[in-house]
Amino acid sequence: MHLRLTAGVELLDEWAESATQAERNVLYEALFAIGDGSVFLIYDVFGDPDDISNFIVMVKADLMVKINVQRAESSFDVLYVGTLDDDATANAAEIAAELAADAVVEADVEDV
Repeated sequence: MHLRLTAGVELLDEWAESATQAERNVLYEALFAIGDGSVFLIYDVFGDPDDISNFIVMVKADLMVKINVQRAESSFDVLYVGTLDDDATANAAEIAAELAADAVVEADVEDV
């Protein structure tokens, strides 16, 4: 599935003003992965239990992007860019708990 970015460019521009070049680079790589459909293979992606068309992509440990996918139009919108702490609507506690649980499982596997 190939998706095109249709909304949220202003939000990206606003975020980019205070982001480092490294942060911009990793975010733009994630946006390309969303566009070409490889995002689910490369990043941790969480669905929004309140809206099945919203997804949270963990770009790196301290950076996430929340998107809305419109499959019928083959497009996506950027809803939020930032840290988990900044986004009250991202169910941050649940995501942080899932990431912590994943880290524990990975540590247990490495110990074996």
